[in-house]
Amino acid sequence: MNTETFSRRSQFLHWGLALFGIAAWLTGENADDGFNTNGFLLHLYLGLAVLVFILTRFAAGLFTHGKLSFKGWTVFNPQQWRMAAQDIGQLVRFKLPHRKMHEGIAGLVQFAGLLLFLWMAASGTLIFLLQNSAGSGVFEAVEEGHEVGEALIPLFLILHVGAVIVHTLSGDPVWKSMVKKDA
Repeated sequence: MNTETFSRRSQFLHWGLALFGIAAWLTGENADDGFNTNGFLLHLYLGLAVLVFILTRFAAGLFTHGKLSFKGWTVFNPQQWRMAAQDIGQLVRFKLPHRKMHEGIAGLVQFAGLLLFLWMAASGTLIFLLQNSAGSGVFEAVEEGHEVGEALIPLFLILHVGAVIVHTLSGDPVWKSMVKKDA
């Protein structure tokens, strides 16, 4: 297999999201002790770092060309869903689907992950901004939504990291695309 490499900027955004996102997720339980605790502040600052990375990633996706661009990478395209269904069919038969970048099931999982990170960073920021109205309907809805996202993060990590492991075991070490220098 010919694993594509990504630019340093792409790698930086990916690793920033991965490291700060996982760190924020892991410190989430510490935030339950109250708004003025060290645990909450640590979780808040890690979440704000995720917000910076995810907004930068979405800006790059919307306003640049190349591998970071969202052009041609749409979950709203029926063809994307057909390819994803075909990919699932192949996976059920223990065959690894091979598609272009961001196509099929891989594209849907990656885009869902970006939306999940965006939701978690935005809702966490809203929780902080609405802390004085804790107990209000809006605050409670945002907080509940944030907790739903918290439960989805392990599912995303299993799908994303699991796919990387399966590709690597099948002889296509896709992980190298996020560590090798772009040629």
